Amino acid sequence: RISLALLERRLRKQRFETLNFPYSIQKSSIEEIVDDLHRFVQQRVSTSTYHFVGHSLGNVIVREGFKREYREGLGRIVMLAPPNQLPDLADKLGDNPVYKFITRDSGQKLGSPAFYRALPTPTVEFGVIAGDQGQRLTFDEPNDGIVTVADTRLEGMADHIVLHHTHTFIMNARDTAEECVHFLRYGCFRRGVLAHTSPAG
Repeated sequence: RISLALLERRLRKQRFETLNFPYSIQKSSIEEIVDDLHRFVQQRVSTSTYHFVGHSLGNVIVREGFKREYREGLGRIVMLAPPNQLPDLADKLGDNPVYKFITRDSGQKLGSPAFYRALPTPTVEFGVIAGDQGQRLTFDEPNDGIVTVADTRLEGMADHIVLHHTHTFIMNARDTAEECVHFLRYGCFRRGVLAHTSPAG
């Protein structure tokens, strides 16, 4: 939860009610986490309309949750640094024993083409915020250190924007919070809708 605490505080300052969903990829499978998310929404969300803001793997969990209906009232989704396509890094590290130990079931799913083919696209309006302050050791294209900008894109997105942040800390940046607020309120980021965001990777 602490990874999203600063973003949560900034959203609250903009008069959003927030609930911070916790999960552990070391202790639970993606399917178990999805079940927990559905229960969390059913039991904790009290407003008629609600939104999701997810970071990294959190967006995979939200997408997997669309295999069954979320509680009525889901409005918009903001995806922060989402691995929306098969991540190059997960593909490269899939057989690494250290990677397997740290990421468990989730890490293996992220390296599975079959898992990505079956991963649903959200049926509500969603926008993507990517970072480009990455590294060149394992990537030869813009990236945030973990996910390439191209792999954050997903057909059907309402808008896409690139901010100058790393994967690990993109959610702590003030401009990230400002873009989240704008999308949740208006369905687009501040730089305009789709002017720079063709879904083609």
